[in-house]
Amino acid sequence: MALDKFKIQKTAQNLIGHFDPGAKLAVEMTEDSCNIHVETEMSGLLIGRHGETLEALQHLLRLLIAKEQATFVPLILDIGGYRAARQQELEELAKNLAEKVKNFGGKEIMPVMSAYERRLVHLVLQDIDGVESESEGEEPHRRIVIRPKK
Repeated sequence: MALDKFKIQKTAQNLIGHFDPGAKLAVEMTEDSCNIHVETEMSGLLIGRHGETLEALQHLLRLLIAKEQATFVPLILDIGGYRAARQQELEELAKNLAEKVKNFGGKEIMPVMSAYERRLVHLVLQDIDGVESESEGEEPHRRIVIRPKK
């Protein structure tokens, strides 16, 4: 990826700096994405309820960076390690609900999640024998339904 890490860092710092000028950013470039990690004392405000503010900031940052880069930049913004903690929480919930479906039958409906979170859950559930998952509903109210495999 021929991306300018310095420009991405500067754009991210400008956006996050409007909320907390003292925020510390680290930009990590991989072959398939750009990961931006933010440490700030205002992490709760920047993450928001169920990560909604974090998702909005990530979307804004993608738009700002897209203006400056010649190629599309798959971007993941993480504040205070929220994404890793949320991923672990979702994986545990998905595994517990899958066990419940396997043991008792029926279906289990997970809470509303972002597309990114649903993707993580589907990946976890595809490795569990005896259950299948499907996203249902319309954005922004899509959720995952776990059923016994047919």
